[in-house]
Order: sequence, then C-alpha cells, then structure tokens
Amino acid sequence: MSDLKIEYISTDKLIPYINNPRVNDNAVDKVAASIKEFEFKVPIIIDKENVIITGHTRLLASKKLGLREVPVIRAEDLTEQQIKAFRIADN
Repeated sequence: MSDLKIEYISTDKLIPYINNPRVNDNAVDKVAASIKEFEFKVPIIIDKENVIITGHTRLLASKKLGLREVPVIRAEDLTEQQIKAFRIADN
C-alpha cells in the first residue's frame, strides 16, 4: 500500500478531465456550503499531469468560495486503465 500524501496546489493548475461525463452544476452550491462549514475533508485526486481524476465539483465549489489552493492527492501509481476504472467507481 502506498503512503498517501496530501499537498496543496493552486486551483489554476488543476486541469479538468475533458471527458468528464458528470455535469454537477446543481451540486456546486451544496458542495461549497459543505466546504465552508466543514472545510475540505476529501481531497481532489489528480494524475501526474494535474488532470483531475475525481473532484470536479469540489474544484468548482472551491473556486466559487474564492479558494486559491485546494488539497490534492496525486495518484501517480495508477495505470490509465486503473484511472478509468477509478473514475467510474467514484461516480
């Protein structure tokens, strides 16, 4: 099992996954309210090139709140097939 390392990265450096099938615009306000009340408890998962694997709505909510940095976990140990499966499982 790999060690989880949470780092903080600028929201401007995160790249939304171009084929993200979810359109969660209606959830952004609820997620923003959750982040405001409870702070960030679930980091955004990204690949080695800063492309979001999971957490698109959290990024939109963070931007709405004016956050400049967000916690991320880099999933550099996953293959492309594993990333695809993880995206499906997370949705």
